Amino acid sequence: MMQRVLVTGARGFVGRSIVKELLKQNAEVLALDRTKADFNDAKVICEQFDLLNNEELFRIIDLYRPTSVIHLAAIASPVYGNVAELYNINIHGSENLLDVLADVCPRGTRVVLTSTAGVYGNASKEFIDEQTPYNPQNHYSFSKMVMEYIAKFYDSLDIKIIRPFNMIGGGQNENFLVPKLVQAYVKKQDVLSVGNMQTYRDFTDVGFAAQIFCKAALCKEMKEKVLNICSGKGTCGNDILNILEQITGYKPKIEVNPQFLRKNEIMRLVGDPAKCNGFIGNNIVSLSVREILEEMVRFYSD
Repeated sequence: MMQRVLVTGARGFVGRSIVKELLKQNAEVLALDRTKADFNDAKVICEQFDLLNNEELFRIIDLYRPTSVIHLAAIASPVYGNVAELYNINIHGSENLLDVLADVCPRGTRVVLTSTAGVYGNASKEFIDEQTPYNPQNHYSFSKMVMEYIAKFYDSLDIKIIRPFNMIGGGQNENFLVPKLVQAYVKKQDVLSVGNMQTYRDFTDVGFAAQIFCKAALCKEMKEKVLNICSGKGTCGNDILNILEQITGYKPKIEVNPQFLRKNEIMRLVGDPAKCNGFIGNNIVSLSVREILEEMVRFYSD
């Protein structure tokens, strides 16, 4: 039977990569987004939708009857100004989707929910595994923690929680640090305003993450209920600057802007990849940080 995968937030940075990967796996895709997507492929059905509109969600899902779901749609910013809207979309919107899926889809339908490694916050572990307690440090991460709790009520669905660490690549919104830095070097920006560049993060390329999301949606058996997407390697902001200088041969003036310094900054967020590696085996390999940055430089140079 042809797999029919519903992807919410399909036009987003991660969503676009996931749709492409699903097509490689010969799946049909129902691509949902706030603005109608167009992937120019007969196997992709594009619909404009609103997570907060139950009737609309019911109509779409009842019509297409997906065999599995990847839920990406969210306000994914730790510094988003409208906190009420963030909670409404990320929590109430996700609950609406789960309500409809539980009503329409057969028992045991696979639903992959996108959370965030931010739910771990400032953890005492050097390498954070999936059993690390919740300790969110911002509204975005807190909203994802609540979404995870709500998902426990939907036992008729086969729900898997994916907690990505930092996914990066070409086409990412420049509101995020790494694409902002890459574009500054490509454009030879004279002065680069930054925040705390001594924090360590676990970076993986978006293509690697997309393959994991797709495997989670398509595989028949998945013992993991919660899965980190991570490499187990920490890279700090200053490392990123040094690599970009080596790649481009350019060095802007770096200024620390107090407005970019966050309260309750997470100084280290690096995952334990044991479960991730066990799930993907040897067939899915992430690029190194340098390789990702080289690809991003080429992307933004075109």
